[in-house]
Amino acid sequence: MTAETSGAAAFQRARTEEQRAERREAILATAREMLDGARVAELSLNELARQVGLAKSNVLRYFESREAVLLELYDREYRAWLDELAGRLASVPRPAPANAEATIEIVAAALAETVAHRRVFCELSASAPSVLEHNVSADVAAEYKRTTIANSNRLVGIVAPLVGGLPGLAAVTFVGGVTIAIGGVWSMSQPSPGMAAAYAAHPELQALRLDLRVAVRELVATLLTGLRHRRTALSEDGSDGAAGLIGE
Repeated sequence: MTAETSGAAAFQRARTEEQRAERREAILATAREMLDGARVAELSLNELARQVGLAKSNVLRYFESREAVLLELYDREYRAWLDELAGRLASVPRPAPANAEATIEIVAAALAETVAHRRVFCELSASAPSVLEHNVSADVAAEYKRTTIANSNRLVGIVAPLVGGLPGLAAVTFVGGVTIAIGGVWSMSQPSPGMAAAYAAHPELQALRLDLRVAVRELVATLLTGLRHRRTALSEDGSDGAAGLIGE
C-alpha cells in the first residue's frame, strides 16, 4: 500500500489531469473545513495531509506549501463573497447626488452583513499579509497578486456606481480600507480564552470587545463618506471609478 492509498480517503495515484485536479480540490476543501473551526496558525501541513489522506510529500506535489494552499483558498472565498455582495446590491439604484449618503449606509450594511457570516474568508483576510504571503515562490506570489487585482477591481465595480464613483486613487484607498477593516476587526473580535474570560468577569471591559458586523459597517461607511468628500483630491484620471482602475 502506497502513501497515497494509506490515508482515510484511500486515494489512488493521480495519473491524469482530471485526477490531479480532483486532488487539488480535495486539499482545498479539507483546508476550508479545518479553518471553519480553527485559526490559520492552528492549521499545519502535516494535519492537512493526514485529513486529506495523503502523505505530506504528496500534498506538496499539488501545492508548494501550506501558504500556497491558503492563498488559493483565499481567492475562492473572496470571489464567493463578491458574488453574494453583488447579489445583495443588485437592486439598489444608482443614487442622485442628494441621496448618496443614504446609499452609502445601504452599501456599508450589505458589505458588513455579507462578511459577518464568512468565518473562513475573515480568517484568511486577517492572515494574508503577515502569514499567507510568506513561504511562497515568486510564481505563486505573482498569481496571487493577479487574482487580488481582479477581485479588487470587481469590488470597486460593484460599489462605485452606487456611491457616485470612486475615481482614481479613491478606488485603491477603498479596497485597501475594506481589506484592513475586515482583517483587523476579525482579529480583534476573536479574543483568546483568557481575554474572553476577562470580558465576562469585568463588564466595564465589554466596550473593547468588537462586534464584527457593527464595526465593519461603521468603518466602511466612514471610509466611503470620507472618500466622497475627498473626490477632487483623490481623482487622478477623471474616470468614474466603476471598474478597471487597480493595477491597470
